[in-house]
Amino acid sequence: MKKGNNIRLRKDGRYEARYEKGRTSNNKIVYGYCYGQTYQEAEEKRNQKISQIRPLKELNLLILGAGSHGQEVYEIAKLHRMFGKIDFLDDDESKNPLGPCKDFEKYLPEYKVAIAAVGDESLRIKWMYQLVEAGFVIPILIHPAAIISDSVQINCGTVICAMATIGTNAKIGRGCIISSGATIKRNVILEDWQYVDYGEVVNH
Repeated sequence: MKKGNNIRLRKDGRYEARYEKGRTSNNKIVYGYCYGQTYQEAEEKRNQKISQIRPLKELNLLILGAGSHGQEVYEIAKLHRMFGKIDFLDDDESKNPLGPCKDFEKYLPEYKVAIAAVGDESLRIKWMYQLVEAGFVIPILIHPAAIISDSVQINCGTVICAMATIGTNAKIGRGCIISSGATIKRNVILEDWQYVDYGEVVNH
């Protein structure tokens, strides 16, 4: 049975994800609940609810990985002007991070949103799951210069860079990286964690 921070499997077989939706006049937490047939479905519904209700000034972003892809993620996030602070964790101290990647949990009270920004697929998967288990909201980051059809479905943790094009009815999985100038043609289903290189065309 898969369970995690504030997500549990109910007796009726559904997963229940709890989130803080407000506080009473005497500062007691008021919880909201989302339900899904799978852990991931409940998790994604909760993340969407949190992103809708949390004041923008409270949104700070933590990026795991300060390398070239991390810097690109930083620039995309900055363009959206929705994060009060954007900071890095990285094991390389010369990059001046807040700290090493393994310490991400201690930053949760201040940074509610986090993303793993590394090209290495296995490391990206590992960190993304750990971030979810810890209770971070995992964003979708899309460069304003990307061209995305209204019918496209995009899952959390995916980053879409400048001038990428995604066609009608395409479905993009979790934690994907779609590089600048890449093209995902219509009806393509891109599985979780895929990397699409610069200028690459995906037909199927």
